[in-house]
Amino acid sequence: MAGKLGIFLSTSPEHENTHTVIKLTEAALQRGREVDIFIMCDGVHNAFVPEFEALVEKGARVVLCSHNLSQRHRPKFEGAVVCGSQYDHAQLVHDVDRYLAFN
Repeated sequence: MAGKLGIFLSTSPEHENTHTVIKLTEAALQRGREVDIFIMCDGVHNAFVPEFEALVEKGARVVLCSHNLSQRHRPKFEGAVVCGSQYDHAQLVHDVDRYLAFN
């Protein structure tokens, strides 16, 4: 039975969490699960990592905290990863069967 997996990521691309989230998401998608990822804090820098855009192309939904993006003086992201808010994060938590936090 396929379910929906929610993932929260708040660490920078250099942290081992990035690799873990990418590999976990790929594995879940291969098994037919839906995957939603919410990224905030220093994790917003992950939006500029090509592997995250590839996750969207494979079927994951990736939402980036636009407030944290502006706090870190990053340009507005225009790509497969969408900008959102804590409302999007709350919806993600509500809608998923399992929720994993990497911070």
